[in-house]
Parts: sequence; C-alpha cells; structure tokens
Amino acid sequence: MKGNLLWIIAVTLLLTGCWDQREISDIILVTGMAVDKGENEKYKLTFEAIHATELNAKTAGGDSPSVVYTLEGDTVEELAQKMNIGLSKTLIYSHIRVFVISKDIGSSGMMAFLDAFERGRDLRDDFDIIMAKEGEAREILQVVYTIQKSSALKLMAQLESASKIWGSTPAVKINDFIQALTSPGRQPVMTAVKIQGDQKKGESVDNMKKTHPDAIVAIDSMALFRRDELVGFLSVEDTRNYLWTQNKIKRTTISIPCGKDRYASIRIIDSKTKQKGAIKNGKPKVDVNIIMEGFIVGSTCEDPMDDPDTYKKIEKLTNQYIKEHIIGTIQTVQKDYGVDVFGFGEVVARQDYKNFKKVQDHWDEAFKDAEIEVAVNIKLRRAGTRTKGVFDRMK
Repeated sequence: MKGNLLWIIAVTLLLTGCWDQREISDIILVTGMAVDKGENEKYKLTFEAIHATELNAKTAGGDSPSVVYTLEGDTVEELAQKMNIGLSKTLIYSHIRVFVISKDIGSSGMMAFLDAFERGRDLRDDFDIIMAKEGEAREILQVVYTIQKSSALKLMAQLESASKIWGSTPAVKINDFIQALTSPGRQPVMTAVKIQGDQKKGESVDNMKKTHPDAIVAIDSMALFRRDELVGFLSVEDTRNYLWTQNKIKRTTISIPCGKDRYASIRIIDSKTKQKGAIKNGKPKVDVNIIMEGFIVGSTCEDPMDDPDTYKKIEKLTNQYIKEHIIGTIQTVQKDYGVDVFGFGEVVARQDYKNFKKVQDHWDEAFKDAEIEVAVNIKLRRAGTRTKGVFDRMK
C-alpha cells in the first residue's frame, strides 16, 4: 500500500503542466517588427501579427492576413509590453522573422534598441534585419503579397531565395549585425529594400488578388555602416561582388561580354573563397582567391561551342570580368566610404595578430590604403544540354 502511494505521488509530479503556459486562443504571433523615428517621442514601433486562419488555404475567407499596429515611446522594451493598448491578445515575439529599420534610424544610430534585442529573453537572435531605403519602415510591413500573405514571411522567403539563387543580398541576421558591430576588424552591413508601386494601394487586400500587384517590396541595395550609423549604399551588382569576397556565393548567373552586343551566360554552380592577410611594411596586404565551377547556359558568341578552345577563351574572359568587378567594388568602398565591411581586418587579425594590434584602433583608416589582390579561377564543365546551340546551327 505504501509503495503504491509513493508511485502515485511520483506520477503526479511528472504530470504537472508548464507554469507559464498560455492558451492558443489567447495569443497572437508577431512575425515582423519595424522601427521609425517618433513624431512626439523617440521611437515609433510597429508590429505585424499574423491572422493564422487567413494563411491557411482551407480556412481563408479573403480578410486581411495580418494586423499591423504602431505605438510611440522612448524605449523599445516599454513599447513591446504596451501593445495591448490596441490589441486584444498577448503578443508572442519568439517567431519574429524580419526587423525593419528606417533610413532615419540607421543614420542616427541604433545602439539603444540593439542592446535591448540582444538582452531580451522573449526574442530569438536569428531574424533578418533590413533597412527601408525610402519612406517609413512600417510601410514595408503593410504591403501584402499574393503568395506569402504575411509581409514579414514574404520578406524572409525573399531574402533566403535571393541569397541562394543569385546572390543579391547578404541576408544578415540580427546576431550577424551585432557581431560585426563589436568586431575590431569588420563593419556591419544589411539589405536595403524599397516599395515599388503605389504604397497605399499595396496595403489593401485587393493587392493580393492581382496578377500585377499595385505595390511590391523589392531588394534595392546593401546598406553600409560605421559602427551603428549608416554611411552609404552599394548596388545589387556590387552586393554580389561583396558576397564573393565573403564566400557566400554558391550559385549565380553572370553575363560575360564576348564581342559587340554578344554575351555568354555563365551559371555558377559552386564557388569557394579563401583569404590571406598580413601587415607588410606597415601596410595591410590581403589576397582573395576565388575558385568556381560552372557551365554555359546560353551564348551569342561567334566561337563554336564544340571547340575546346572556346571554353578556354570564355573561362579567361569570365575570370577577368569577375576579377575587375570585385576589385572595382572594393576600391569604391575604400575610396567613397572608408569602412571595412569585407572583414579584411578580421583576416589580418587571425593571421598576423601581432602587427594587427598596432593598427587595430584605426583599422578603417588602414583599410583605405590596403593592397587587395583578387584572383579568380573558373572551370566550365559543359554547355547546357546541347553542344551546338541555335546560333551554331544557323551558321
């Protein structure tokens, strides 16, 4: 009898529920967050919370897929807990996928709320951080989209696919930004987006019902920072060149000039980048070595594709073309912005720490005069599914 009683007590202890459980009918998931400068107070904080029923094709009724709500205050922490002034359910922040900041916020410094994000127990550190290049950040969360109806979920998928397929975005997470912010040899970057079309019409549910939406959020460029303050932007093409130096290009397609109005389209299917750095004679020296594999997916070049020498020629043209464009991007950043967003300082610190310590406190100044060498070597494996293309067969 005594043994049975002990057994019942033990089982009862195992069956206790979670002390902080919440009923699903009492909560709402926040998927997006945006910060703008306040009109009356320091910040204007906006949340996008999803209407789960509208995201399910079987239960959707044509209503708005999410609710967007904005409050003003002096700290992000206070505003996050104050949202129920206008919302009826408890907000859950652990599912945030995208955090948008305005250009004004980026230009004036972000340290205050970045500290709150890093310390906060309710937030994960794996959501994307992006900048609204034009207008207010909250407007980005208000544009609805046909496929991923939630603005934040659409942006998350957009950044991921753009990074994997072409290489047009660094896809920076909040923890990546903070790590670069605190590194002595790297400055932060983030993706910049803007609204194409009529922003007001893009807020309407009707925007999801059109084959040609009135508004869409598109990747525009990459924002560069000195610590937590914005210094400028790089184009989408320059962003890809940046990503090549970071070993973050796995697949992309590039058009290589091979004559007047003639191009070879090269699909890169694998790319690996290695860096070496040191301080020589008081000046930083960094070598960037890129090895790639690819194939020709289209060509209007005059050279026959069944000739092995054609492959060698296009490989040489590709190597030179990519090298020149990457060097051009690096030199633009050195000359126009003077911030080491490439992390070359981290490379030098790992491989020549003793000499790096001498320039650590003024690394960005040293970066401006750094000698950067880029080497590119591509191996073209094939020419799609045909040896002779349309142009070859028409000759």
